[in-house]
Amino acid sequence: MHEYVIIDCTFMHMYRHVRTNAQAVMIPIALSPDERQARILDLLAGADRLPVAGLAERFGTSEDSIRRDLRALAGAGRIRRVHGAILPAAVLGGFDQRVGEDAPDKAAIGRAAAALVADAASLLVDGGTTTRAVVAALPRDRRIQVVTTSLPVVDALADHPLAEVVVVGGRFDRHSRTTVGAEAVAAIRGFRADVCLLGLCAVDTAAGITAVGYEEAAVKRAMIEAAARVVAVTTADKIGTVSPNVVGPAAAIDVLVTDRAPAAADAEALAALGVAVVVA
Repeated sequence: MHEYVIIDCTFMHMYRHVRTNAQAVMIPIALSPDERQARILDLLAGADRLPVAGLAERFGTSEDSIRRDLRALAGAGRIRRVHGAILPAAVLGGFDQRVGEDAPDKAAIGRAAAALVADAASLLVDGGTTTRAVVAALPRDRRIQVVTTSLPVVDALADHPLAEVVVVGGRFDRHSRTTVGAEAVAAIRGFRADVCLLGLCAVDTAAGITAVGYEEAAVKRAMIEAAARVVAVTTADKIGTVSPNVVGPAAAIDVLVTDRAPAAADAEALAALGVAVVVA
């Protein structure tokens, strides 16, 4: 009797092909949890969004086993779970690490978003390396009022001759280089701005706008509520990802400025929500 393994790449099943004198039979080989989880991540990497329905059948295991796999992956920060599907986890480093990442793309996003800011506009500016690129690109002959929680944004505007800058107080978060906390949220609620320039940690049309930090999410939410218009800026790799803390629905965004066109399904879903996408 000869015994060997065949991998069916179409359905991600593994089989033991057993040949006897009488007949050949295909018997599914049970994968270990680690093997299943690795294959789930492979599938997610190729799809950006993976429906949960059908995973048990695909891997020849029980629904309970798949739920345990997904809990383990989510607990390790490898995925985010939304209703009926899983998404890639948004992973952000510290400000110093992120400021050098995708710098030309962020500069292009900054120029495109800065072009949307009218003269004499009042702005609420969120933290992040991409929002810093926006304010750095603002023309020096444009009068603006900027209210911000971000020290890098303050630094970028330090030499702008016509920028009035208001720095929101609060607890300083070293990771994001912003002020956060109840004091910051209360101060933001005392303003009414023409535009909120919002940096995105993660955005998904189903899960909405999400952020890594709980206090960071509260600040972003307050800025959205205090502005007449929301211009969100992000590199395209954060579209279709989810972080742990909910900021609000994706429909809260009026304009999304990014470095390349979103995947067709994301673009269609954003359009259905009324979000205009600008590709820098």
